[in-house]
Amino acid sequence: MVETRAQHRRRVTSQTWGKVEGAEDVFHDILSRLSVRSIRSFKTVNRYWHASISNKHFATKQLAQSRKKPSYIACPRADKAMKLYLLKPGKFNYRHHATVDPPGRSADHSMHMIASFNGLVCCINQLCDENEDHQIWICNPSTEETLLLPQGRPSVWTEPSIGVAYGPDISDYKIFRIFCVGRRNAGKGDYLYECEVYSSSSGAWRGIGPVLHLPMYVYFRPHRSAHVFAGGKIYWLVSLKDPAGIMLSVDMEENFEVMKLPYYSTDLRDEDRITVTTYLINLGGSLSLVVLHVDYFDVWEWTEASWVLVIEDYLPFMNFCDIVLFMTSSEKGILFVTESHLWNYHLDTRKWRKRGRPPTRFTNPAIFPFTESLLPCNGGVRLAGK
Repeated sequence: MVETRAQHRRRVTSQTWGKVEGAEDVFHDILSRLSVRSIRSFKTVNRYWHASISNKHFATKQLAQSRKKPSYIACPRADKAMKLYLLKPGKFNYRHHATVDPPGRSADHSMHMIASFNGLVCCINQLCDENEDHQIWICNPSTEETLLLPQGRPSVWTEPSIGVAYGPDISDYKIFRIFCVGRRNAGKGDYLYECEVYSSSSGAWRGIGPVLHLPMYVYFRPHRSAHVFAGGKIYWLVSLKDPAGIMLSVDMEENFEVMKLPYYSTDLRDEDRITVTTYLINLGGSLSLVVLHVDYFDVWEWTEASWVLVIEDYLPFMNFCDIVLFMTSSEKGILFVTESHLWNYHLDTRKWRKRGRPPTRFTNPAIFPFTESLLPCNGGVRLAGK
């Protein structure tokens, strides 16, 4: 029987893919370069494809490829259902990525995105007006999976503070929760604070003892959620009081430390010292502190156990005309989110670029660096393979 052209093409294609599938590394390399949604659709091709995609080795490879194409994930408006958008650095064109509205969410209050790591995001959702506590969710916007963490111990008189730590293994993340257990001396005196930690490896909370400080509220960041993870540690601001404020840190081994902020002379004007518009960011893996003044800003880097002033430059938008609502960073830039614009400061050229507002007006906005991944919300514990 003579083979038709269409039959020949199908036979050659089948043989070619058979060779690709046989060369497992090549097969994984090809698939890992595709979008998460495309990869997920290929799970239904056959059992071999499903098994190849559903293991930790492939998830690690896919995440490595995704990190070569970094983006930001943005929630321009805090709402009950979080509408998330992807932004490409330098272009800042918003593309709707996902809407997160998990079943079991406390329906009376908005969801807030507080961290992004390995393609996952951590969100918090206050329980009710009479309760200072809140739900904590881990979500993968690309796969639409959500995970509600177990409820922690009650916090008395004040809502708890949350911080997210992760790595170096993609399966590992920890959620630190600092909460108030009461006051000394039967209701008189200082508050007492403790910390508990949720680990992706155990799926449960574990108390780790007293903590000296509860992180402070940061303007426009709800629920004491303002923190940064850099160099293997979580950092929170605790106080901005002169002559030097303090901050709190904890590492993956659950060791806490208190450290001072950069020193500004008391001879300076109030607006030239540490101000209420002070932010923690991660610049190239290093802890950095950005202090906004009236018409200029400082960037301090934590280097060899001391603060070093690395940037002092002008601000094109302050003078209280355009308030900074959020700040984040990429490898080469700092992104300032104001009421009406995105302002990107390039670290190498020291130049500003302005972009227009997102599709919805900012209300408690959140923007974080993001890379798509296939990781389940438990951090990869359910993934088979090495």
